[in-house]
Amino acid sequence: MQLHDGPNFDHRWRNSDAMKCALVLLSGGLDSAAALAWGHQNFSEVRAITFQYHLRPFRERLAVFRLLQHFPSSLLEIPLSFLKETVDFDRSFAEKVPQGYLSNRNMIFYSIAAHFAEMQHCDVLIGGHTAEDRDAFPDAGPAFLKRLENLINEAMQMKNICIELPLSQYSKLQVLEKAQEWKVPLDCTWSCYWDKSLPCGECVSCLERADAFRQLGIEDPLCTT
Repeated sequence: MQLHDGPNFDHRWRNSDAMKCALVLLSGGLDSAAALAWGHQNFSEVRAITFQYHLRPFRERLAVFRLLQHFPSSLLEIPLSFLKETVDFDRSFAEKVPQGYLSNRNMIFYSIAAHFAEMQHCDVLIGGHTAEDRDAFPDAGPAFLKRLENLINEAMQMKNICIELPLSQYSKLQVLEKAQEWKVPLDCTWSCYWDKSLPCGECVSCLERADAFRQLGIEDPLCTT
């Protein structure tokens, strides 16, 4: 089946033979796994970067390594022990922001990724943000990340970096459809905010994932093993 990009997808790199290396921000969740698969279809060299912050589930980290067995890529694993969820500082404030919120998450993640992209001669950063992320988190939409791309490139000495968001117009259901089309091993992904033997089924991420599987009419392999 032909690859279909979101309606606002940016094709700046497609006609340049020099732009062949992409760095994927890989969490281990369904969305970033689909972004990784997309990157492997569109770039001759793909690398991955992942971040170890305070309450990140071990199962999510494990998912990164399992996904890279299916989509071989070199991995940069960056420790960020100082980066903590809002609930660690102020529970009353944490009740007013989306579940899973980390202050300035994407400013931090993309700035670090851009540093390594320039040092390792990567031309593109790939993020797996969806339309639903854009609605929940102000720093996860195309408009914000375009402004961030411009700021990043003001600081670059050697090259310009493009931020590509191939899933930015897709719902979770559409991402799941693409993940199947792109042969993502769904049992190797982890979307839950917590570390348990099975997804908790109660956090926002679990509920969104469960709803997508239900709409598509298939079983989630993480809930049947």
